[in-house]
Amino acid sequence: MRTKIKTLLASALIITTILLSCNNIKESIERDLFITPTGGISFTIPKISSTESGAVIGDLNVKNLNLDSLINNASPRFGLKNVKTIRIKEFNLEFLNADSLNNIQNIENIIVKIQASGQTVQSIATANPSSNVVTSKLSIPITAGNSDIRAFLTSTSFSYNLSAKLRTATTKELKARATVTYTISVGL
Repeated sequence: MRTKIKTLLASALIITTILLSCNNIKESIERDLFITPTGGISFTIPKISSTESGAVIGDLNVKNLNLDSLINNASPRFGLKNVKTIRIKEFNLEFLNADSLNNIQNIENIIVKIQASGQTVQSIATANPSSNVVTSKLSIPITAGNSDIRAFLTSTSFSYNLSAKLRTATTKELKARATVTYTISVGL
C-alpha cells in the first residue's frame, strides 16, 4: 500500500513538473511585446478656421518603420518573421506649442484612420475631448478592438489620417506629436 502511495505521489510530482515546464516553454516561444517607436511622429496642424466636420488635422505618412529592429530590441529571440498579429494598444496626441486659445479643448471630435496601399482604410480610434479641460495632451481610445493591422505596418509606407470637428477655430499653426504603442504577438 505504501509503495502505491509513493508511486502515486511521485507520478503527481512528475506530471506537475512537466506541466509547469510546458508553460515556461510556451512563454519563451510566444509572447506579447509592447512597442512604442521612440520620438513619435511629429507634424504641423495648420490654422483651422472651419468648425465643420471632417477637417483634416494631420496626414501622417510613416515610411520605413523598422519593425524587425524594434521587435529584436524588445526581445532578441524574435524578429519580423515571428510576428503573429499587430494591434494598436494606445494612440496619443500632444500639441507641443498649445496655449489657452489653441489646445485639445478646441476639438469636439477626432477620428484616427490607418491606410496603406492595397489595404482598405480602417478607423482605429476616436475621441470626444471635454470642453471643460484645457490640456495639450489627448489619449484617443482605440475603437479597432482586436483588429490585426499587420498588413498595414509591414507595407513599405502607411499613414495615419487624423480628422476632426472643431468646437472652436484655432488661431495659429500647432506643432504636434502622435505617439503610438503597438501590441505585437510573436511566436517561434
